[in-house]
Amino acid sequence: MTSAAPITALRRRRWRRAAALGLVCWALLSPSWLHAQDDSATRALRLQFAQGLTLEIAGRWADALDRFEAIARRRPTANVTYHIALCHERLGRLRTAERTYHNARAIADANARKASPGVLAEIDARLEDLEGRMPRIVLNLAGATDGVTLLLDGEVTQPSRAIRVDPGPHVAVAFRHGIPVAASAFSSHERRTRFVTLTVHPVALRVSSVSRP
Repeated sequence: MTSAAPITALRRRRWRRAAALGLVCWALLSPSWLHAQDDSATRALRLQFAQGLTLEIAGRWADALDRFEAIARRRPTANVTYHIALCHERLGRLRTAERTYHNARAIADANARKASPGVLAEIDARLEDLEGRMPRIVLNLAGATDGVTLLLDGEVTQPSRAIRVDPGPHVAVAFRHGIPVAASAFSSHERRTRFVTLTVHPVALRVSSVSRP
């Protein structure tokens, strides 16, 4: 007998696939595209957009991203920006995806008459989902912590604070006067908070011997 959880997951995947196909149809029939000046440049942008959507459906996210970013440099609509964010999300760049979804929302708000309610709803849904998926890292210092600066992936941060990061490998380093005194390499995972403690040992005192005549 099939459990309820797999059935629910299957329905969710079907709904997302249907929503994606619906967005594709809307994108190709959008008034901002259909009513644009029908010159060679516009036709080229439409062709690039269709190619990007085809690559997206095929799961070729990096290739689709190249197409959408090329379009955005010429015509940065909310829909194009949404697809850029979606590609970043599927490539595991959750923080970049989040920022780009917000950019898409800002473009849509600035052009309310041209924005599709379907795209706006999908942007909000993606942002809500990302908030729950985003990994967190909490760094702590132990030992001789006076004068120590803490860096996560090269950026200065404060200990005991939840830091939102992308899933994948990370490096934390503690410096004192520009010299690394502790380090840790680790990975973060979606929907999880990782706690990492760096222990800084006291500076060893050098004892010099004095010879007597």
